[in-house]
Amino acid sequence: MEPIKTNLIFINKAPFYLIILYFILITVNAFTQDKVIWKISYNKLKSEVHFKAKIEKGWHLYAIYVPYPEDGPLPTTIHYHKKKGVILKDSLIQHSPIVVYDKNFGLDLAYYEDSTTFKQPITLNKNKGCLNGFINYMTCNDKMCIPYEYPFEIKINRPN
Repeated sequence: MEPIKTNLIFINKAPFYLIILYFILITVNAFTQDKVIWKISYNKLKSEVHFKAKIEKGWHLYAIYVPYPEDGPLPTTIHYHKKKGVILKDSLIQHSPIVVYDKNFGLDLAYYEDSTTFKQPITLNKNKGCLNGFINYMTCNDKMCIPYEYPFEIKINRPN
């Protein structure tokens, strides 16, 4: 009888499989780590909900209002599911973004580095309110772009 060789083949190729598994895990980890950390708060003095974004070094977060919203990377959008006791006033407010021509997209892009805060003016029509939804956004570095969806919920109390 001849010895079974299938186990030997697997053992000889085990380092190869481990290297492939290692690269798969690194790639998955790169895509699952949030490049933007969000903090949602209520500014009682200005009656605004603040969406503060802290952006990882080397990455960009695209603005809400971009020069060419139908082309290029996805702009940041904030969608509301439930507005219990809250009325949205006006449009979202953004700080002036960095606007630069990007040769890869062939357009002017509007984005932020390090951090930014988007502001939503509101009116409370009750003593307490709740606002929830999600933020769609895209972050890019020099090599890749990653789209994200971040769910949020904030409970708001009327100031005394």
